[in-house]
Amino acid sequence: MKFLADAMLGKLTRFLRIFGFDTIYANDLIDYFQLDPVPDEKLIEYAKRNGRIIITKDYDLYKHYTEKSFFLNGEGIYNYLKQLNKQCGLKFKFNLKRARCSICNSQLQRVENKNSIKKLVLEETYNNYDEFYQCLNLQCKKIYWQGSHIEDIEYKLSNTLDFD
Repeated sequence: MKFLADAMLGKLTRFLRIFGFDTIYANDLIDYFQLDPVPDEKLIEYAKRNGRIIITKDYDLYKHYTEKSFFLNGEGIYNYLKQLNKQCGLKFKFNLKRARCSICNSQLQRVENKNSIKKLVLEETYNNYDEFYQCLNLQCKKIYWQGSHIEDIEYKLSNTLDFD
């Protein structure tokens, strides 16, 4: 499944990407459409053309595209993840090999030579981790590793929600 997350769902967009879901953020389309904010009809047009499911908290947007959208209620990232789990069966198992760049949604590639990224991460990170991945987008090239932040997310998911 490929998603298009509405502008009010930036944190959810980042979470979906780190869990490996191809997710475009509405604000990422500002340059594409040369409009800020991007109107609902343009988001629907983009979603249809690119085979994406819209995730939104905007009921008006949802009701104009109910056949391929999810409407989220309430607040909070773990609340949203729980709703997506129940509504469309999404499973949230972190796997760095499947993750996408949380910034630009590009795929990641394993860093074969750890020394090649030594100057791009903190010394402590470099010394404590052996497996790194890098964003394939040449304008981004962000470095990723399975740090304690991922453990915190997994802990909250497993202890506060009913995920398998």
